[in-house]
Amino acid sequence: MKLPLYFDYACPWAYLGSARAEAYFAVIGATIDWKPVHLATLKEPTAGKLPEMGERKKRNYRNDLLHWAELCGAEISPEAGKAYPDTRLLLGCALVALDQGRFREFHYPAYRARWAEARDVADEGVVTGLLRGAGLDAEATLALARSPEIAKRLEQETQRAIDRGVFGVPTVFVGDEMFWGNDRFELAKHYALKG
Repeated sequence: MKLPLYFDYACPWAYLGSARAEAYFAVIGATIDWKPVHLATLKEPTAGKLPEMGERKKRNYRNDLLHWAELCGAEISPEAGKAYPDTRLLLGCALVALDQGRFREFHYPAYRARWAEARDVADEGVVTGLLRGAGLDAEATLALARSPEIAKRLEQETQRAIDRGVFGVPTVFVGDEMFWGNDRFELAKHYALKG
């Protein structure tokens, strides 16, 4: 069984879900079909701005992230939430890495760079280092990731996700059942076992 998992490096919850998804679903014989999408484009046009959190809720939100990070065996830098770099170049590189069979080698370090190390993943130097570390030809991959073809493909993948009902990440599907959020993996596993 293959479970599509939609993600964007922009989201800390997708980072935590990504950190555990393969091992979590492998116990039921499922593999992950990684689906890079652009989170900002997924947002429904009629959705309003999120209400501003009070101090107590901010502390709780931060603690939730840290508790989940501990559960997932992941790290989150206190600096990571202070800036939100554009992730489209990183997503384009992920598509190229998928095509070249080097996705995991790129994906996990890219997420660590963004959330555990709080690096600027929109910076070409950072991305070049990640590509080289993944065993990819950095210059060729960057050229492809910036190409109109890859930009169009990311746009199409994001639109297909929207057409399927996706509005946020991480989102996983079991058949036609959609589960949004790292904390919904338990429900996804339940439905996968039912099927």
